[in-house]
Amino acid sequence: MYSGNRSGEQGYWAGGGAAGAEGPAPAGALSPAPLFSPSAYERLALLLGSIGLLGVGSNLLVLVLYYRFQRLRTPTHLFLVNISLSDLLGSVFGVAFTFVSCLRNGWVWDTVGCAWDGLSSSLCEKSSSHKCICDAF
Repeated sequence: MYSGNRSGEQGYWAGGGAAGAEGPAPAGALSPAPLFSPSAYERLALLLGSIGLLGVGSNLLVLVLYYRFQRLRTPTHLFLVNISLSDLLGSVFGVAFTFVSCLRNGWVWDTVGCAWDGLSSSLCEKSSSHKCICDAF
């Protein structure tokens, strides 16, 4: 299946050569040219995996500490727990789609996956930043 852009540029066959080029077409499906080299995708996956694990671990630690220690249950700490929860969701949903795509050397989700990735990342980021603004006042 051809998945190039609609601007009129040529897509690329999975085996090399441009789509619509002169001569017989090679066997295989059309796919866009890769954006990065495979080693760059591996480094990006390592970076995103590290960021995701650090975000999940640190935010889970905040939630566990709030749950375990009664003296931390103050209104100020409750704001911090809310920020931590939204950051935890952002770490899980915001990193997962991109991490899997980096492991597979390109975006592997359809348009619904793309929309969900953007929506979940934006919602978690906005809720976290709005809570920070409210905490400042």
